[in-house]
Amino acid sequence: MVVTLFLITLSMVALTAYLLFCKGRFFSRQSAVIDAPIDMISEDLSDLTHWQSWLPWLIYEPNAHIDYEYLHSGIHSVSPSCLVWQGKLIKDGYMSLEPVRSSAHYFHTLLEAPAFYPTDVHFNVDLTKQKGRTLITIQITGKLPLLQRWKQRLFAIRAEKDVELSLLNLLAYLNKYNTTSDHEYNAPSFEWLNTTTLDNVDAVTRPFVVNHQPMSQKMDQGFHDLLTTLGPNNPPAGPCFALYKKADVIHHYFSGKLGIPIQNLEPCAITPERVVLRGNYLHLRYVGCYQNLSLAWHVLYSFMRLHQIQPNRRHFGVEIFEVGPMQTHTTKDYVTSVYLPVK
Repeated sequence: MVVTLFLITLSMVALTAYLLFCKGRFFSRQSAVIDAPIDMISEDLSDLTHWQSWLPWLIYEPNAHIDYEYLHSGIHSVSPSCLVWQGKLIKDGYMSLEPVRSSAHYFHTLLEAPAFYPTDVHFNVDLTKQKGRTLITIQITGKLPLLQRWKQRLFAIRAEKDVELSLLNLLAYLNKYNTTSDHEYNAPSFEWLNTTTLDNVDAVTRPFVVNHQPMSQKMDQGFHDLLTTLGPNNPPAGPCFALYKKADVIHHYFSGKLGIPIQNLEPCAITPERVVLRGNYLHLRYVGCYQNLSLAWHVLYSFMRLHQIQPNRRHFGVEIFEVGPMQTHTTKDYVTSVYLPVK
């Protein structure tokens, strides 16, 4: 009897703590300035048929069926107020544009995307005039069901990456209104290459840990040290790569190895090792600057979930830098293959 009472009390305390501390709300907002008039941007975004060009959830199934509906009367009666999609992977979803004043540079939508979020979320675009330029702010706000509130941090990161990708895509789409010729907005490109295996490689490696410092800074220094140690008589035999043993996005902690394949033409201070990459990998080719490389992992993980494939956490995640600063001076043309180990 005492044990039963204790268990009931403990369960009630745990439930109360869960309800108090796990609110389940997630929120993300990002902004950027574009050299384009606010009136042109506002007029373009008031037509929901243009949103198909930059919404991030549609990139996972380009052949999904897209339709438009007219749900509101009055000011939005000329243009559709609801974008609807149907797909095998991205399921059935919609985005409804709420009516606002004609003079408002604000677009408030209700997004139902069950393949990505378990409940409806608010997806908003706000425009602010800054002299001849326009500040664009994109925001996602949502709340998880009771039993999924413990996933709040996970969905907060997902919303953050969706907002980041939306903003980059939107800036690239609006580049046609750009009034500054020396600044170009480019959207990242992702090519889904399905499942593959990886060959073993002879390379010199060094461990790396990223915690508080930027990832790019740590990698630049690591590869520079490897190349310096190799010397001019040991040219790389292939593109540089990174192996991720642990990746904790929430706490910005990453650990693994940096590597350079070599021909081992001349002995050096670093002994080459045989890097063995076992198992199957999902492959995504990303074209864009390293600053947005985390989006490639976000997109690849989303592909994995949509295809209902499980990750294999016992193997390394892999990045191979096929085209980088040594091959091109244009960061938008960097090519990186990202490999996610799966079961």
